[in-house]
Amino acid sequence: MARNFARACAALVLALLPVLGGQGTAAAHATLVSTAPAGWQVLDTTPAEVALTFSEPVDLGLATVRLLGPAGDVVPTGEPAHAGDRPEAVVVPVPRALSDGTYTVSWQVTSADSHPVRGAFVFSVGRPSAATGNRADVAAEPGGAVVALHAATRWLSFAGFALLVGAAFHTAWCQARPAPGRRVRVLLVGGWWTLLAATVLALLLYGPYATGRPLGDAVDPALVADTSGTRMGVALLARLLLLGLVGFGLLRHLRRADESDVDPAADTAVARRRRVAVVLAVAGLLALTWSTASHSAAGGLVGLALAADAAHLTAMAVWLGGLVAVAAVAVRPDDVPALRVVVPRFSRAAPVAVAVVVVTGVFQSWRLVGTPDALVGTAYGRVLIGKLALVAALVALGAAARRWVRRHYGFPVVTVSDKRRAARGPGDGPVRRFGRLVAVEAGIAAAVLGLTAALVNTETAAVARAQARQAAAAPPAAAPGEPAITDFDAGGAAGRGRVAVLAAPGSTGATELHVAVLDERGQPKGVPEVRAALTPPQGSSDPLDVPLRYGGVPGHYISDALPMAVSGRWEVSLAVRTSDVDEAIVQLPLGIP
Repeated sequence: MARNFARACAALVLALLPVLGGQGTAAAHATLVSTAPAGWQVLDTTPAEVALTFSEPVDLGLATVRLLGPAGDVVPTGEPAHAGDRPEAVVVPVPRALSDGTYTVSWQVTSADSHPVRGAFVFSVGRPSAATGNRADVAAEPGGAVVALHAATRWLSFAGFALLVGAAFHTAWCQARPAPGRRVRVLLVGGWWTLLAATVLALLLYGPYATGRPLGDAVDPALVADTSGTRMGVALLARLLLLGLVGFGLLRHLRRADESDVDPAADTAVARRRRVAVVLAVAGLLALTWSTASHSAAGGLVGLALAADAAHLTAMAVWLGGLVAVAAVAVRPDDVPALRVVVPRFSRAAPVAVAVVVVTGVFQSWRLVGTPDALVGTAYGRVLIGKLALVAALVALGAAARRWVRRHYGFPVVTVSDKRRAARGPGDGPVRRFGRLVAVEAGIAAAVLGLTAALVNTETAAVARAQARQAAAAPPAAAPGEPAITDFDAGGAAGRGRVAVLAAPGSTGATELHVAVLDERGQPKGVPEVRAALTPPQGSSDPLDVPLRYGGVPGHYISDALPMAVSGRWEVSLAVRTSDVDEAIVQLPLGIP
């Protein structure tokens, strides 16, 4: 007992070692790298197109790029398209001349891992003006009902997959004859229908989830058609096609099993291996329909990540779905011959599935988590820890189940007494207790599938931790109407002081920046030069150089009206030159509601 439990714990510890020891290649959502026109750029004439370049290939099936005029009106443009053979670049034609003023570009695309990303930036034609675009002009976040249904659908799809694959593996490998009993047949058919229904729901819900449209638009034919052209849509349609083929094969197999008796003597090890190979191959293809639209499809080592993820899902389905099938058989303790065959066979197969889950989980953790602080300090890491804890509980319960199997079915049948014991079985009481143990395992397995579904839609730990570190390193943003203040030290005899920045009026629209340079006593300090640059909230656009003019008193500088059309955390970079050779550069955050 102690030895088996120690082995299980050792396997879980080994699974964590790569996470604690080194950084993998993180898979992240796409981020905006550059735009043309550049953010805040002032053009003399209308651009022929608006171009956006992202950090990774993006999907345009549900993409929207809207151009908003100075008054907030939508300016007609062409449809978004990839720039040549560059899947990470998006261009939108501008077919008509634009009047002078500042324009807001709001955009939404889907990254390689099928997560929607959104943002906005501004540019001007001729003389800049106030811009009325704001975060409301960007594609809205999905509603609470859409998010909840989308999450429930993910869990249902994993549960249906586990039931289907686990029951199929049980029929192919564990039973004495390759024809499912009544309870296992219910699991097979129920798993197939559950996965089919969840896949159809996922296809309908992904459109509102990715675009922020209301739940009622899920059945909009145009939106469903657009969804079908996305990476996620193609994966879901492929899953439906595979399920159709699986359903045809399953129906044919069940009819043949009903029409003829299968000779148990023909159930050789070779025949079982062939059946298992077919089950695992089909399960692997189904698993790829999740992997190709998940975190595994983005970042580095994509080919290996896809294979590992598909193997992980398949092995987990064999293990967890197989537990449910064994529980279904164990509720009939009077069927001693079936129990004597089914339980030991699954008991031998389960450790192999667990080993595959552990090995592929090691790789996924190395790739998506990377460091100890990312494991414990992010939502992804905490969900992963919860999943590992439940898997550890399953391994411990599985070890107890294996000991029970060895005690009641693993003894050699040599004497007449052994034969009688084997024919009699372990008795109703022990079998019922074993059934309850397996039922508890099945319940924990359902929770594991729930956490797996949550991980699919959570930002990877490595990326989330990097973003958290970047945010923690920056000072807090100044509240609207309040100045952001920091110290500077340019060196030299008079190189120290403080600088304050105030955004007026401090909300989206035309905004002036007021910069005050102070000495160490807090008095106005005249300096030879102050330069400023402004960076919008993350992912919106490139930094903008902000010309400053003398404000009438020493140390006071004012910008022209700036079209700060996007709410969020802005960054102001100031270069304060205190002499011909001494200069300090500081960054200050501003909060724009």
